[in-house]
Amino acid sequence: MEKIICVLFLFCLFVSPEASPYRQKMVIDHDGGADDAYAIAMAFQYELYFNGPNVIALTASYGNVNLTQAIINSGRILKLVKRNDIPIYAGASRCLITGIASDHYFGYDGLGDFLGPGDPVAVPNEHAAVALIEMSKKYKGELVVVALGPLTNIALAIRLDPLFLSRLAHLYVGGGHVWGKDYPDPEFNAEMDVEAYYIVADVAKLGKVTFVPFSQVYKSLSISKDWRINVFGSIKNPLVQTLTSYERISLPSSEDWTLLDPVVTAIALDNSIVTEFKETANSIITCGEHRGVNTNYFIHAKPNSRIVYTADLQKYKDFLIAVFSAGMTPTKEQRRKFNQY
Repeated sequence: MEKIICVLFLFCLFVSPEASPYRQKMVIDHDGGADDAYAIAMAFQYELYFNGPNVIALTASYGNVNLTQAIINSGRILKLVKRNDIPIYAGASRCLITGIASDHYFGYDGLGDFLGPGDPVAVPNEHAAVALIEMSKKYKGELVVVALGPLTNIALAIRLDPLFLSRLAHLYVGGGHVWGKDYPDPEFNAEMDVEAYYIVADVAKLGKVTFVPFSQVYKSLSISKDWRINVFGSIKNPLVQTLTSYERISLPSSEDWTLLDPVVTAIALDNSIVTEFKETANSIITCGEHRGVNTNYFIHAKPNSRIVYTADLQKYKDFLIAVFSAGMTPTKEQRRKFNQY
C-alpha cells in the first residue's frame, strides 16, 4: 500500500488539474443500478484527484430500474459525490422494439431497497439522445461517452444524427459476450435492446468504439468476495460505505464481486488495465432462437471496433484502491489488509 500511496502522491503532484490545458469531456449513459453508482463515483474521483476527464453530464435510461427511478438514482449519486451541478438528461423509457424485464439484481430501486421512493429530480427539457448530439457538436473530438446500460439512447442519437459517432473522441460500450460454450446466452445489457445494439455496431468504426464484453470481465477481472469485503471494504470513507450499502441485496447473493460497469469506466479512464484488445467485426443476432447473442469476426478484413479481451486483475485492484481511497490517509489496519493481497 505504501507503494500505491507514493505513486498516487507523485501522480497528483505532477499531474494537477492546472498542469494540462486540455482535458477530455465525459458523459456516462447509465441505467440506475448500484454498479452504475460505482462507475459514476469512480469517474468523479478520477476527475478530482487524477486529472481525469471532466464529467459534464449523466444520461439515464431504463434497465436495472425504470427511467423515473434511474433519474432519482442519478440525483442520489450526484449528491453522494457532491456534484449536484451536473445535469441529468432523461432518455429512453423502453427499448426500440422488444426486450426483457429487469432482474432487479440490485433491488427494486437499484440501490439496495432501503432509501425509500426518493424525491423527484429536475431534469432539462431535452431528451438524452438530443443532448448527446448537442454535446458531441459542442465538444467535437473531445467527448468520451461511456455506455453502461441498454444502448437505446446511443442508438437514437445515431439515428437522429448519422454524424454523431464521428464527432466523439470515443465510445465505450459495456455489454455483450464473446460467444462460446461458457457464454452461449445473451448478456443482460445487449438483450435489453437488441436492435439498439445492432444499430450501434452497424455504424461502429475502428478507433472510435470499444466494446467491453461481460464474458471477458468474468474471465479476467472477477474479484473474490473476500477481497471486496475485507480489503476494498476496509476503506472507511463515506463514499465507499455508502456504495457498500447500495449492495446490501446483491453482494450477499453473489459468490464473487464481478461488476461490469466499474470495469468499463476504469478502462475508459485507464486503458493500461487492458492486456489485450482484439480488433473485430462485432454485431448481434436479431432473429430466431439465438436472438441477442453477439457475433465477433476476429479475422474480418474490415473490423468495426475493438473489444477488451484480457485485462490485468492486479492493476484493476490497485486502480480501485487508489481511486476510492484518494483524499484519505489509510489506517495501519487498512495498510495491513492491503498488503496481504
